[in-house]
Amino acid sequence: MGRFVVRLLVLGFVTLAACSSDGEPAPTAATYLAGLESVCATTSTALGALPDPPDGISAADFATQASALLRDEAESVRALAPPDELDDDHRALIRNDEEQAAAWSDIAAVAGGPDVDAESLDALTTTITQLNFGRDDLVTAMGAPSCVRAAG
Repeated sequence: MGRFVVRLLVLGFVTLAACSSDGEPAPTAATYLAGLESVCATTSTALGALPDPPDGISAADFATQASALLRDEAESVRALAPPDELDDDHRALIRNDEEQAAAWSDIAAVAGGPDVDAESLDALTTTITQLNFGRDDLVTAMGAPSCVRAAG
């Protein structure tokens, strides 16, 4: 009688484990990186399509649009399912995009006012450049070299 109970318990655990599995395979690095590079390509194309200030667009409008594009990229990256080995980098990339977007929003605020503070603009530009260099190092280390952007 004891063996029957043990077998019944084992069968119950196996059945429970099978039912709790969602059936989807774990994300792979290759699948994740392909999705990431697609997101990067979309953002790069959109950023490249923005006119150059001050001739085609005001600095404030450029900064506002760049911020929106980077926020959209952060959300698109957030929607990707990273494999465990890239999870920390995945979160760091989202944070970097959000920090760059915030800095671009700050530039829009500074550049859109009647009195432009050149020192503030220089500091924000330096911040964005540093974030961009860090982002480039990060995506290169992740294995997504097509996500590298030229600074500035």
